[in-house]
Amino acid sequence: MAFYEGSKMRIKIGTNEVYHETDATLNWQREFKEIASKDTTGVENTPGKSSWSLSSNAYARNAPGTENDLKAISDAGQSGVLVDVEFTDGVAGNVVFSGKAYIESFSVKSTNDETVTFDYSLKGNGVLMTGIAV
Repeated sequence: MAFYEGSKMRIKIGTNEVYHETDATLNWQREFKEIASKDTTGVENTPGKSSWSLSSNAYARNAPGTENDLKAISDAGQSGVLVDVEFTDGVAGNVVFSGKAYIESFSVKSTNDETVTFDYSLKGNGVLMTGIAV
């Protein structure tokens, strides 16, 4: 059984991967409701709503048309459009996370004598689906 390779795990927005992505993070969390009454000992927790987000860093470079670049992410973010997203390494039998999200934020960093980079985050809308790549 092979480990997942970080260099292959990529974010797709729509049908295109993010060009020159250097790292990506998926966060999923669930809220819990606390219940305490005269009939409980301590606090009981019951599961509530869940939420998720994706974030990534990339080098800024114009994409060849088959991948998302800074302009594509900026355009989607500023238009407020809901986008299809996927996070996977594309290897058959490995996990695929997918759903719909909004571009929540992006930032561009320009440091003297360095390559320009950008960061962005996606705010999940609805359920994060978990499947298996075929």
